[in-house]
Amino acid sequence: DLFFVLSGFLITRILLHHREAENYFRVFYLRRVARIFPLYYFVLLLFWSLRWMAQQGNLLPAALFASAMPLWPYFLYLQNFSMVLHGTFGNEFLAVTWSLAVEEQFYLFLPFLVRKSERRKFPVLAGFLVIFPLMLRYTLGSGHFYDFVLMPWRMDALFFGALLAIVEAAPGGLALAQRYGGVLKAVLGVLVAFFVYTSFAEPLGTLKHFFLLGLMYALLILLLISDDSAWLAHLFKAPFLRFLGGISYGIYLFHQMVNGILHALVLHRSPRLVDAHSAAVTVLAGLVTCLLALATYHGFEKRLIAWGHRFRYRG
Repeated sequence: DLFFVLSGFLITRILLHHREAENYFRVFYLRRVARIFPLYYFVLLLFWSLRWMAQQGNLLPAALFASAMPLWPYFLYLQNFSMVLHGTFGNEFLAVTWSLAVEEQFYLFLPFLVRKSERRKFPVLAGFLVIFPLMLRYTLGSGHFYDFVLMPWRMDALFFGALLAIVEAAPGGLALAQRYGGVLKAVLGVLVAFFVYTSFAEPLGTLKHFFLLGLMYALLILLLISDDSAWLAHLFKAPFLRFLGGISYGIYLFHQMVNGILHALVLHRSPRLVDAHSAAVTVLAGLVTCLLALATYHGFEKRLIAWGHRFRYRG
């Protein structure tokens, strides 16, 4: 959910700033492709290659790569629909990619909303689209598989991020947020306490769960961007966190696969944190994941991102 709020904020900020550019759509989509596609398709091809190797020999158990879902929806960013149809997240190594499918589907219409909406009406539209998933959960119920992985049910967090970008772009918006920082912190504290309570009292994915998470993270980010000198802002600017942020996309895509393979090779079982051995393998998996993410970032991601930024908005 934090990933969704951040993404909605950063992408909407770019779109609002360049909404009048004559090459608005072309540059936006070229840059997104350069940022997201290379590593994503690398991971899919790596999974396919390892699955083929497991089927041909005994180095890796073939069961590691078994799935009740076909592989082709992943290549089209349709795996979240396939997950709903099959009632499963599919293979565990690729399960996390449902969120990337939501993200890509969000990118298909957000640029059009920003470009075609009147400046005064876009905040109202974004506010409605924050509430819309909550309305879906109330009318169609919650706790279902589809309301966890389908974009219309998850776009509240994305549009909380969009509202943050609107506040930042508005004259005096951040100054107003800084002035009422104490109130925002108090509200955030209440939300955190309420969320902790509901996490224990209700199952994940209930009516309030995702909405409250999105609101909490939106308030946290608003506090960070409105008061750059606050201790919390300095904490999030720590070099180690900035380093992890730079390779976080790779960490996200690789961590399940690396953890699963290492547990299978070393402990001959699926990942379970139950003893010192499993803890050691998990730590090793974390280190290998970071190294792999670092290698791919410097190996090709960084160059392709730079290539994407050669395309400049005009006008």
